Amino acid sequence: MVEAKEIAQSTYSLDCGKDPVFNLSQVAYLLVDDMPALIDPGSTSAAAQLLGGLDKIGLDPKRLAYIIPTHIHLDHGGGAGYLAGKLPETKVVLHPRGASHLKDPSRLIQNVRAVFGEKFEETLGPILPVPQGQMHVVHDGEVIHLGRRELKVFFAPGHAPHHIALWDSLTNGLFCGDSLGYISEDMPDMPMPVGLPPFDPQAYLETIDKLAGLSPDMVFYAHHGVERHADRLIARVRETLVALCEIISQALQAGEDERRISGRVLEYLRTYVAQAELPIIVEASIAGYIDYFRNK
Repeated sequence: MVEAKEIAQSTYSLDCGKDPVFNLSQVAYLLVDDMPALIDPGSTSAAAQLLGGLDKIGLDPKRLAYIIPTHIHLDHGGGAGYLAGKLPETKVVLHPRGASHLKDPSRLIQNVRAVFGEKFEETLGPILPVPQGQMHVVHDGEVIHLGRRELKVFFAPGHAPHHIALWDSLTNGLFCGDSLGYISEDMPDMPMPVGLPPFDPQAYLETIDKLAGLSPDMVFYAHHGVERHADRLIARVRETLVALCEIISQALQAGEDERRISGRVLEYLRTYVAQAELPIIVEASIAGYIDYFRNK
């Protein structure tokens, strides 16, 4: 069941509940305009729910002009191919590095199995290809005109090399995907930079600084919802990224294993939230930091 809610002017959150693997909230965003856009449709199982959810808002899915995954990870863009098949007139907006993986998703499927398990399709649905004719491959700084509003595309590497963020002229809001961290329910003021391999914390830091320069009034998180204290949250995710890099790199130099490193990260979190627990997705992402510093 999809929970649809207007959270800003002509902007709806579509909450599909929690995913069954990492227990992450699955939140897509619908921008209602002359040319409506759906941002971060999630996995195929979530995307299938969204088609019914659009009816709640009174929007015929066939009117969708754009489907825009901020990146092609399963929990953001895994359902893009499914939706493209159902909506053959709709364009799928993709980073150039993501387009090739959705044209032929075989390598993406292999990576997804490594993270979500061999039987991910049973709960999250298959990853289907996007027909090349439906792809709209964007460049950094491109502006997508929807009608009353414009979306400006910013390449946002770090979490993934094929990540984009979208600035919305109507709300002065930023659709950030995972480029500004993950917010768990028990730590709403503590966005955590997520680093599943391949992860590049230096690129992540540069992305954070670039997006901070936009001075958004609100940030739309794909696994959380809208947050209106954008400047504070962006500053906090930057501070946390720098701290985690220092903690993890020093622990590796001391020869500590991943279990001990997870403990150190948890100790850091509890200096801010006394009863904090390490979210599963954050614990899993420590491997990305470790890989980065070992390779470096």
